[in-house]
This record gives sequence, C-alpha cells and structure tokens, in this order.
Amino acid sequence: MPAGTLATPRSAGVSVALASLALGAVVAATAAPAGALAARNAAALAAGDLDTAVLAGDRDVGAIAVRNLGAIALLAAGAPTLGTLTVVAGVVLGTGLGLSGAAVLAALGPVEALARVGPYIAFELTAVVLAAGAGVLPTVHAVIATAARGSRTRFSAAYGSALPTSLALTLLAAVLVVIGACIEAVVIAGHAR
Repeated sequence: MPAGTLATPRSAGVSVALASLALGAVVAATAAPAGALAARNAAALAAGDLDTAVLAGDRDVGAIAVRNLGAIALLAAGAPTLGTLTVVAGVVLGTGLGLSGAAVLAALGPVEALARVGPYIAFELTAVVLAAGAGVLPTVHAVIATAARGSRTRFSAAYGSALPTSLALTLLAAVLVVIGACIEAVVIAGHAR
C-alpha cells in the first residue's frame, strides 16, 4: 500500500472487529460474577433497603450526550497513542457496562430492561465499538501494511495515513452518541411518570 493512501476498509473492519471482541470479552467477564451482587441489590431495592436516589443518572439530552461523548473521546484517544489509551479505556468502560448491565437485568428483568434501554442501546453500543475501532485503527493498519510480503511501507507512514479514517469513525461514533442521547432522554422522561 502506498504511504499516502488512507486506511483500507479491511484495516477498519479488522480494527472494529478486534474492538468488538475485546469489549465483549470484558463485558462478559465482568457481568458473569456481577450477577450475584446484582441479585442482592435487586432484593435490597425491592425491600426498600437501597437508596435509589444515588442510582438516578442524567436525565436531559445534554448531560447524557456529554457523559457518553467523554467515553467516546477516551476510546478514540488511542489513535495517537498506538492504541494504548483505547485498551485502558476499553477495560474500564467494558467493566462498567458489564456491572451495570448485570444490575439492570437483575433489577428489572430482561423484558423491562429491553423496554427501557432497547430504543437507544444499539446507537450507544455501536458508537462505543466504532470509537474503540478508531482508537486502534492506525496501529492495526500500520501493522497490516508493513507486514505484507514485499512491503516497503514505513510503519509511521502507514500509521499516519490511517488517522483521517480514524477521525471519520470517531465523528460517526459521536453522531450516534448524540442520536442515542436524544432517544435515551425521551425514554427516561417516559418512565419517570
């Protein structure tokens, strides 16, 4: 691949697939043991022994979008750091998703949880995966481009050529987060009545 070309769709696809698998593994590894704690919390909540005021999150579009855009920014920040920040942020975010997902399922059950988060979760999770893919894309692209048989491409040139594609994925993730935040605020308002 010539040094001046953008990252290939293959590199972007590999990056997003790697991010999806890694995040999924962290979420699953965290959610499994969190089930018992979530079940105890659900029982305490039902008995009135848990203060739900601390569980109330952001309710307006702006606050939800800012919180989620921060997560997207941390994941995408791996682009200039050889993916390091993405890996760290992915572990932290995946752990949070696993714990909170297990707690929501235990407290509400699958049907009610889906009714409450289903309308927006696809937008938010897709944004998370795209941002994580964006964070590792330059590194993945540079490795693929320089490891090819007979390649004369320099790592730094291939890395730099992937940055515009990484930025595009990040911007797409940001748009999805804002759409998800709008839907989430409407859903929260509908359930607050």
